[in-house]
Amino acid sequence: MSEQCIGIIDPHLHVWQLSAGHYHWLRPNNPPHWPKKALLQQDFLPADLALQSPFRLLGVVHIEAGFNNQQPEQELFWLSQQHWPFAYRSVAFLDCAAPLGEVERKLQALLPYHPAGVRHIFEGKDEAVLQRPELETIAAWLAQHQLLLEVQCDLSKASNWQRLAELAVKHPKLQLVLNHAGLVTSERFSDWQLALQQLGQYPTMAMKLSGWEMQQAGVTSSFDSRWFQRVLSAALELLPTDRLMLASNFPLCLWQGSYQQLWQQYHQLCQQLGVSTVDWQQLSQHSAKSWYRLELI
Repeated sequence: MSEQCIGIIDPHLHVWQLSAGHYHWLRPNNPPHWPKKALLQQDFLPADLALQSPFRLLGVVHIEAGFNNQQPEQELFWLSQQHWPFAYRSVAFLDCAAPLGEVERKLQALLPYHPAGVRHIFEGKDEAVLQRPELETIAAWLAQHQLLLEVQCDLSKASNWQRLAELAVKHPKLQLVLNHAGLVTSERFSDWQLALQQLGQYPTMAMKLSGWEMQQAGVTSSFDSRWFQRVLSAALELLPTDRLMLASNFPLCLWQGSYQQLWQQYHQLCQQLGVSTVDWQQLSQHSAKSWYRLELI
């Protein structure tokens, strides 16, 4: 891979201004009660997303950060007022557990801001929301408006991946993007591989490789190079590179080092695995540009 300018599109990150929004999860007395939560309790703005040579940040995708979950369009408005020195798209929060009428109203309020998609975190008690019959209607609405659905769930659980397969079959125009490598763990790695093998047959499904720090969430840890390479190698065997994306989860990735260091590690470890220049460009730029319909500046 060439050491000349290396273009990066980061399809999973967050910025926030604590005085502007609710951000309940970031407040000191609210869960999650992470030991090193203080690292996140400061403003992170687009200007903080700096990469040094040989990297160049070409574009980003902002994932909702809890600005105002009752009126998620407010976060999109706030984002539109920020200075972005590179291309950006946004993914808004959509409460898929709410009554359908409320979901529809909130979805309509998002549309004037042209988000790339929406996210609901299907973890913990909200894992049941993934099985909700009303999700069929929501999926149809999203497909109609050409909005992708960000799916953050434990992919190793059969009920979860089977539901995603069902959605992919019933709604072939709906794009589904798995967050944080499907929350893969070493304990259930074979189950995760089986899920990815099954979901690999659906071209409307992609996966972002990120969130490594979340395995030890809220504490300072070291980036596990071997674990990353194990996950990436398995993913490359089961999905084409045009459906895989490297991402940062900034600023949470700062628990494991700087933003620059993360992309340096990605690049170095991909080289060690023998990833070709073409495949690296897909993983670090082209796939994200395509899935999120980014128009570069």
